[in-house]
Amino acid sequence: MFFPKTARVFCKDIFSSHFVTSRVLLQSSNFTLRNSRSDLFRSLPYANSSSSHHTPSEESTLPSILNKIVKYSIRQVPAALITNLIIASIALFIPADLLYAWHQNRYNERLLNETIEKGTRPKINVMTNKFVPRPVILERLKKILQPDKDTSNYYMVCGEDGTGKTTLTKIVSKEAKQGVIYINIQGSDNKKSDALEDFGVAFGKALNFTFEEHVAFSKKFIKKILGDVNEKSNQEKWKRAFDTFKRISAVYRAKHGKPPVIIYDNINRLIPEYSNILDFLQDDAKDNADDREYIAVFVCSDGSVPRRMRMRSAWSRAKPVIEIGDLSEKESMQYLIDKRKIKEDDAKKLYELVGGRIVTLKSVADDFIAGQSFENIKAIVFNDIYNNFEKAKINPNQKNHKMAKIIIKALLNSKNVLHISMLRELTKMEPDEFLENNIFAYHPRDMTVTFQSRSTERYIRENADKFIK
Repeated sequence: MFFPKTARVFCKDIFSSHFVTSRVLLQSSNFTLRNSRSDLFRSLPYANSSSSHHTPSEESTLPSILNKIVKYSIRQVPAALITNLIIASIALFIPADLLYAWHQNRYNERLLNETIEKGTRPKINVMTNKFVPRPVILERLKKILQPDKDTSNYYMVCGEDGTGKTTLTKIVSKEAKQGVIYINIQGSDNKKSDALEDFGVAFGKALNFTFEEHVAFSKKFIKKILGDVNEKSNQEKWKRAFDTFKRISAVYRAKHGKPPVIIYDNINRLIPEYSNILDFLQDDAKDNADDREYIAVFVCSDGSVPRRMRMRSAWSRAKPVIEIGDLSEKESMQYLIDKRKIKEDDAKKLYELVGGRIVTLKSVADDFIAGQSFENIKAIVFNDIYNNFEKAKINPNQKNHKMAKIIIKALLNSKNVLHISMLRELTKMEPDEFLENNIFAYHPRDMTVTFQSRSTERYIRENADKFIK
């Protein structure tokens, strides 16, 4: 060690000078020391105690003494020794740095595996007294989320907005627990919001994945100098989360002997802008169903999703579409009378206005209980339908009005069911434009088209002079 040597030099050069200085001062204040080091003599706080040569700011303090001792000690250390100390420190730091990064990544991997073991278990924001149980649909969904080792398909669940498919899917996901990852691609009112970014964030949240890989500082430093075009952080979030799911799903399957399940809810929010991502997910779902690695469930409310997926070769591994529709008249009346405490006559009028679309049924029940009249509720419902017609440009004097009248007359003449091929033949155009504005509904199981809701049909019948005659 270099400290004993430094101490010896310090004692020899400083304490001896101090002794000489004190002795000479006793003899003569004007005596000049010949053998002492003038630089040390001037620097030490006790070399001259005469107050006439110091201002108060220059008075000696313990920190200043220690600071000068340290500076002096450093000057005595050989440069080679400092270099060796730096090299030794680096040699110790790099292994410790790598070990810490390895430990953190192992910890994160364990958290991911625990997530798929426990399942996502999404929150359900529906009050018990307002929930309508649908045991037949729930039982079908439960079977999908509990695959055996030989399951080799993927699934599609469809339903119009407001039919309750997301709530039902969440319920069975939460009850299934183990091996189920539920991803809900949330919509956003922010015009700058990007659907693919939202998908990546939702994917990461479902997996408990933070998108932060712990890389050793030493590796980061090297990459900063040399560059790394394959840096994982440059990948899109959804792809990083997807690759992570594939990795942990293999671990789950090896442990339990059966594939895990991944649910893509509201997958329709990726199209049309990111239709290629939907195609990728479908292709991978088909390939992994073949290999029994994982089971995918696509949940959508837009008829364009099943139409697109049906036209691709990967559809060969899809099971028949599970469609979640409106409540039956019996279920609707039970909801209004038993759960919302509305008189039977009033409940009947509300059902005939909006049908069994649960989200709309709940809304009109809330308004009615709040004291609004039936006529006022009807005006609100019809105003919403008028706005949908405006968006679809099928109101009188709009560009799609004539085409809409053809479809409307055909539906009314065929008891509200029209095959999509007939729709194409009647209009001489693809049906997508008519099926995306909440006017008509597409049913992928039998490839038919109907009015989007009972309230839409009633609005048309009460405005027959505009849409039928």
